[in-house]
This record gives sequence, C-alpha cells and structure tokens, in this order.
Amino acid sequence: MTLGERIQQLRKQKKLTQRQLAEMVQIDFTYLSKIENGRLDYTPSVKTLHQLAKALEADELELLELAQKVPDPLAGILADKRGLQFFRKASEI
Repeated sequence: MTLGERIQQLRKQKKLTQRQLAEMVQIDFTYLSKIENGRLDYTPSVKTLHQLAKALEADELELLELAQKVPDPLAGILADKRGLQFFRKASEI
C-alpha cells in the first residue's frame, strides 16, 4: 500500500472529504489530492505527515514509513516488532 492509498483509506473511514481533511491539516485540497493519487514529485514534509496522522487519528510511524521519511538508523529498529512497540509507547509520553 502506498502513502496516498493509506491516507485516502483513513480519510474515507472517517467519512471526510478531501476538502474537510485539507482544512483540518491546513493544506490545499489539491495538494491532498496529489498525495492521495501519487502525483507528487516529492513526499510530504514530516510536519504535514504529523498533521495528517493527528487529524486522521492514525499511526504517525506508519505514515512516515510509507513516505520513506524514517531515518536509516531507525528503520532497522522499527522493522523489529519490539522496537516498533518501544517507539509507539515513547510517543505517547
């Protein structure tokens, strides 16, 4: 699954339109459309991914992984189930 597909899936589960989600995240809805349809030449910023995860009540680490925004040293740790659990717990603090 791509980042755009996952964001679209989460948005639809929340019964939000692109315009509604874009307004919540304070981005243009056409930008959100490009993210969802994989038509960007670059990945969204970490800040945008954070805001999307928050608005969608989604796992921020999942979105970061799908966007390939996880730094290499952390990617190995996150690939381990226990490492991923650690980061999720730490982010709750």
